[in-house]
Amino acid sequence: MSKLKFIDARNFLAPRFPLAEIVRHLDSGGVIIHPTETVYGFGGILDRDVTNKITCLKRRTLGKPMLLLVSDRKSIEALRWTPEALMLADAFWPGPLTIVLSDTDADYPVSVRNGEGGVAVRVSSHPLVHTLMNELAGPMVSTSANISGDRPLLDTTDIRKRKYFSLEQDLMVLNMGPLPHSLPSTVIDCSRKTVEILREGAIPFREIERILPGVTVNVHT
Repeated sequence: MSKLKFIDARNFLAPRFPLAEIVRHLDSGGVIIHPTETVYGFGGILDRDVTNKITCLKRRTLGKPMLLLVSDRKSIEALRWTPEALMLADAFWPGPLTIVLSDTDADYPVSVRNGEGGVAVRVSSHPLVHTLMNELAGPMVSTSANISGDRPLLDTTDIRKRKYFSLEQDLMVLNMGPLPHSLPSTVIDCSRKTVEILREGAIPFREIERILPGVTVNVHT
């Protein structure tokens, strides 16, 4: 049975909020469930053992890359930034836009790289995640906190109701209460010659076009 530790994160700016404990848990290879601007997600440091834990928790097939949450654009300068990617990041970060960038030198592990060498990255606008990212030494892998194929988790009370987790590991749950229903992040691929929207979500296609005038933007079907 998993060891679930719930932390009330609704007042995370309070002096007694255990931010240092959460950071130590992450740095030691622990996994958290954290809120985002859309749904709750699994999170952990960029480490193979950590991504394996999250894959087991999701009951997910290997080979599907995870997202990287970062503190700012400068923390992922090793990825190839196209002019379009720069314009999109300047317009929508922090926010619900995930940008896929090319890892031309294969600096990142396969757990976050897709088949074409792209890495999905985002600067979250959620204030708790923003605070965590400023404390961590590097990026945090993240993926929705649900069994693969199941509905997204919007309320941490569902964790026990659904009886999701049977992996024997410490799992720290940062409870912000029920999250409002919202669209997922928009995912846009800037790792190739043609810009492509892989998923239209919270940021609509027309807003992407507005930021990239004169640029052909394909929509994945």
